[in-house]
Amino acid sequence: MAHDLPDVHSGAQFHVPGARVYAAPLGPAIHKRAWGMARVLYTAVHENTAYPEGDDRRGHGRDHATWVFSEEPGLEEGLFQGGLELMIDARLEPGAAIGLHRHSATEEVYYVLEGQLSMTTVLPDGREVGATLHPGDAHGVRLGESHWGRAGAEGCRFLAVGFRRR
Repeated sequence: MAHDLPDVHSGAQFHVPGARVYAAPLGPAIHKRAWGMARVLYTAVHENTAYPEGDDRRGHGRDHATWVFSEEPGLEEGLFQGGLELMIDARLEPGAAIGLHRHSATEEVYYVLEGQLSMTTVLPDGREVGATLHPGDAHGVRLGESHWGRAGAEGCRFLAVGFRRR
């Protein structure tokens, strides 16, 4: 089926004014088709250059992300008013790492669908709490917390859902 979104954007190509999360018009009810959702390839997800190359806190590797919904500033679809920021179907390649980043305006949930994901949360008091997650497990990060993570040897697929206080 033809659509006007490229098969894959780079993160730099996607996060620009006017980028489209969905390629087709929506009717009175929200029903999105997979073919119309933006697919984005991120490298060094949440790259944190305060850490040296090879340190998981820096972020490295590739993340194949499908943007399901977005009310993120600059990518607003205007579909929801209840605080949803984003919903992404993410697939980290084996050993890829999400760099250390702080959640000052959003809360986020990861729900693991496939593979393994080791996540570390940095609490506001500086304590670090880690866990290795498997399919069916979830990770949440609250306002004021930071986190980073690494996919296992087979990679990891998870849903990321972000919320913003409105």
